[in-house]
Amino acid sequence: MKSGNAILLLLGLAGVVLSFAPGCGPDESGNDVKLYAGAGLRKGVDELIKAFIVQSNVRIEVEYGGSGPMMSRAKLQKDGDLFMPGDVGWVDQLHAAAGIVEDRKPVAYFVPVIIVRKGNPEKIYKLEDLFRKNLTIALGNEYCQIGKASRKILKKNGLDLNDIEPKRLMQSKTVNELGVFVKNRRAAAAIVWDAIAVNNADALDMIEIPRDRNLISRVVVGMLSTGRHKANARKFVDFISGPTGQEILAKHGYRTSEP
Repeated sequence: MKSGNAILLLLGLAGVVLSFAPGCGPDESGNDVKLYAGAGLRKGVDELIKAFIVQSNVRIEVEYGGSGPMMSRAKLQKDGDLFMPGDVGWVDQLHAAAGIVEDRKPVAYFVPVIIVRKGNPEKIYKLEDLFRKNLTIALGNEYCQIGKASRKILKKNGLDLNDIEPKRLMQSKTVNELGVFVKNRRAAAAIVWDAIAVNNADALDMIEIPRDRNLISRVVVGMLSTGRHKANARKFVDFISGPTGQEILAKHGYRTSEP
């Protein structure tokens, strides 16, 4: 019985190791690249990693989360090669706090939009509609980029978040969860990135925010001095910003040129 348990434990550990490189075996060279990425980029980055592994045989170990927590992880763990949050401001903030950003490259743009359930049953068409008394609204918190952007957009348009009663406001630390709230009818509407709306078009409708009332987030990849495999990290950044990487991002609804 004890030997059987030991075998199961070893198999479990092997599964953890292999999980860094979906669809292929471990890279014996030890040249793994560690990436901290914003949760809203997951769908595109997952496919970028798979395509890059096939091309280069270099594994990308990725951790997703809100841009704020990922910035803190990169600063405290000091083990990251790359940092790819939802907006360049987080890269600037990381460098101001820790001085570890050596270079950066733009790769995409995030456009905030309003999402509602298919068919728009609540008839929500503009930012002001989010303040109707009978609606539950979902927004990102201040530790994720869509949360920061949403608050700035409301302020830009003379709207006060405090006018939404706390019981009508749901908050999340990741943009992906906001989409789930609306799909599951826990919230009538949410402000998310356009890519989230595009990737859930079967269940959600997207209401665009006019350009002059909106704020666009610029996504860059920061290359970090804490990285141990800088050559491979730069190859991955070049892959993301190159034709194949940009095509993959566009396929998943990410803007690769400025709106």
